[in-house]
Amino acid sequence: MTLAPDPIDDFLAHNWFIHPYLSTHQRAVVLRFVRAFCAGTEFLFAPTVEASEELTWLVAANAALVGGAQRTNAFASVRWVYLVDDDDLGELSGDAFGQSTVRINAWDLVEESRQRIPGQQIAIHEFAHILDQQFGITDSTPGLRDGLELHLANRRRGLHDIVSDHVLPTIIEEGTNMEFFAYVSEAFFTDPQGVRDFHGPLYRDLAGLYGLDLASQLPPLPPGGSQ
Repeated sequence: MTLAPDPIDDFLAHNWFIHPYLSTHQRAVVLRFVRAFCAGTEFLFAPTVEASEELTWLVAANAALVGGAQRTNAFASVRWVYLVDDDDLGELSGDAFGQSTVRINAWDLVEESRQRIPGQQIAIHEFAHILDQQFGITDSTPGLRDGLELHLANRRRGLHDIVSDHVLPTIIEEGTNMEFFAYVSEAFFTDPQGVRDFHGPLYRDLAGLYGLDLASQLPPLPPGGSQ
């Protein structure tokens, strides 16, 4: 007797770029997280975004990458997720309010889940903020502190690196280093080899935090592009 494929796992296999590279155990962890997160979270959809379980699964699967290795209880603190349209957040793709509410551009979520775009995964970014608020991760390890200083030194010299150029303006405007952790988390899950080459101790700290050695699981990105 052949068992029918799990609908969540089957959907993720076709719509989530990282799925083929996860081990059987890691996929099982993701599935448990997705079910728990979706059961405890209310999803609200903008009028122009068609409500679907599949979108909720994408949110939860990316949240699982961020919170699956820590005692987040499947991000039980997150009560509401708003899936919004391009015009709802202005220039932003998402934001998080405390530990209870996340807003994510639905179209960016889909695009950045289906294909591997270096340094871009808005759900990873916002749930990294939630994780940071829960555990105080910003500036908490030598790798994070030194990685930030390396990035800021590059920006002062007019150089670009693996981390988004938005980090420095945000530090100046808001007086906090929290965006560095969120942006470097996006890079870790989309271009782990790039993070490792940028600063090895930073990569090792993130691999330990997230319980994933992605540089050994994901193939290197092709020169200059997404996958």
